[in-house]
Amino acid sequence: MAIKTYPLAETEASKTGFTHKSIISYADIVTAGGAATSAVIALLPYTAGTLFGAAAYRVVTAFDGGATSGMLLDVGHNGGTTDDPDSLLDAYEVHVDSTEILYGDGNGAVFATLRTGYAALDAGNIEATFTLTGGNANALTTGEVHVFLKVVDLTKY
Repeated sequence: MAIKTYPLAETEASKTGFTHKSIISYADIVTAGGAATSAVIALLPYTAGTLFGAAAYRVVTAFDGGATSGMLLDVGHNGGTTDDPDSLLDAYEVHVDSTEILYGDGNGAVFATLRTGYAALDAGNIEATFTLTGGNANALTTGEVHVFLKVVDLTKY
């Protein structure tokens, strides 16, 4: 399955407060990371003036496979001149061997100390970074995580 990011339906968005959902499977990480201990996956392109007001994730199936023993999930922004790879979600464990954390909210720097998110100053991509311990990405055989974002295009309002 290829990475899929889509806008939530109006009823889903009103119930959850999120506007977008990304589905990432172990196969996506294998493809992106190959024989390396990290993989970066673009989730959503954005333009200057886009606000990311909330972030969360849910592990549907904990990741596992081969000699891998841990895997951290980070989600952040990668713009033309501004970037922070863990600005939205920072260092959540999603691997079964390292006591996976099944649910998490936006704990990155853009939500610290009275902040309400990140307003993009330039165009870029929201990216998920997976950092593995004990083995390479291509050793994964199972796992799926859903990433939720609240995205508002401030240039349209």
